[in-house]
Amino acid sequence: MLSAALRRLSPLPVRYLAAAFSTATATATASAAADPTVFYLESTCALSPAAAARAADSIRLVSADSTAQANAVLDLLRRYGFSDAHISATVRKFPIVLVSDPTKTLQPKLDFLASVGISGPLLPKLVSLSPIVLHRSIQDHLAPFIESLREILGSDARVVTALRQMPYVIRCSPKSSLKLGLPALRDVHGVPPGDVSKIVAIQPGVILQGPDRMAEIVQAIKKFGVEPGHPTFVHMFAIISKMKTPTLERKIALYQSLGFDKDSVTFIIRRYPPSLAISEEKIKQNVGFLVEKAGLSLEEIMRYPNALVRSLESHSRRCAVLTLLRKERKPEGNHRVPVVLVTTVERFLKVYVQPYNIEIPDVVRAFNGEIPFEGFGVLQQPQPPGKTSL
Repeated sequence: MLSAALRRLSPLPVRYLAAAFSTATATATASAAADPTVFYLESTCALSPAAAARAADSIRLVSADSTAQANAVLDLLRRYGFSDAHISATVRKFPIVLVSDPTKTLQPKLDFLASVGISGPLLPKLVSLSPIVLHRSIQDHLAPFIESLREILGSDARVVTALRQMPYVIRCSPKSSLKLGLPALRDVHGVPPGDVSKIVAIQPGVILQGPDRMAEIVQAIKKFGVEPGHPTFVHMFAIISKMKTPTLERKIALYQSLGFDKDSVTFIIRRYPPSLAISEEKIKQNVGFLVEKAGLSLEEIMRYPNALVRSLESHSRRCAVLTLLRKERKPEGNHRVPVVLVTTVERFLKVYVQPYNIEIPDVVRAFNGEIPFEGFGVLQQPQPPGKTSL
């Protein structure tokens, strides 16, 4: 009966199908016989053939005992919440984990990390990103690392928060960056200890920066007239630490090419550091829109630099709403444009949309982006049904 069914479903004779199945089985068997390590890595750890071949250069699983130990390692990882994807990533990056002693080598590291609050989804995420931590000494690496972070940040909860943001920093040597870079901020550059803690909490990647890079960042911030201890120093440090010097210089030059002089650029960045974090393309687009379409002066942008980081779409929609209110001679239509652009969404809806959603239903369409904004000086022209332009 099965043979008859196969003949009806397939144009190929049953004997050919049977031969194909036999060939596939024989190939898998031959692969396992040729290199049982590669076969195990592919079939059990979901590694690609290329990744399995590379990993097989580091380990050999050729006996029942070695395979049993590898299985015990995988069972251990699964007990600590590792998914198949976590296991695959861990083995791909650190194959020797499979030949490690699960009881003496691996479990103590997992237990230690869990003891300081690195548990749940964070534990497998952290280990799969930096699996070498499973071979780090608790006494010489993990404990000093956590203790140094705890000293800087003030609590295990803050340590966990920092690692959740950037789990790879756990590979950092506590005897290098933690003992050189961060203390240099405090002892050499005069950054208050509390601000050092805030910097690490906001941007844990600074842990990996050495003293020279720390000095470079501090000097870059001072060029904007901001000294350690200034209210914006922490945020400027966090932003500039993620930026290469040529990128920083290009952004400053771009602001100047758009009409801001050097002092104005310094004022903008000191007043609102995130204006330095946006992309060069966004800087060009937003300044262009604010000046050419919204009619803002450079001085107004300087007073409201947070308008630079808002989305172009948000600006356009709000300006469209404002234009409708002006045409209907509503008092809110005369509110200052930069103030309207930087107000919260909740306040914007409460002041400019909700009071008029029945009398002027187009304000809702404008807020939803259905009415394009062409500029405050552009009068509304007759449009085809269902289409409005401002």
